Amino acid sequence: MAKAPNFKGVEIELAGTKYILPPLPIKAFSKGDATTKIQRIQADFKKMQGDDFAITSESINDLVSLVTMALQRNYPGVSEDDVENGCEDIMTLFGLFQFLISQSNEMQNRIAEAQKNALREFVENHQK
Repeated sequence: MAKAPNFKGVEIELAGTKYILPPLPIKAFSKGDATTKIQRIQADFKKMQGDDFAITSESINDLVSLVTMALQRNYPGVSEDDVENGCEDIMTLFGLFQFLISQSNEMQNRIAEAQKNALREFVENHQK
């Protein structure tokens, strides 16, 4: 790692270089197509049964794109080629995706909780 990362995350290694992989940026959801990519990947995961390992190349491209998007928050020069060439195998890529999706779910839960709290406060203030 050349410089201190801007965003917290988990330490990963790609092709012998260590990086801090932060969560996906909000912009990936609001102005990008992260949600669509995540849904496509999850649909492929659901189709897999037992040893039947059949993920589409589109989902692999989506995985690489999402990991790259997250890494670029701390390392703007990282490319999709760096991620593709740096992953030892597909399971490494899946592991990185699991981190990203868990962070995405946590963020969605926080937003939902904030909305509930705001609604509760609104109701309480208007009942007085």
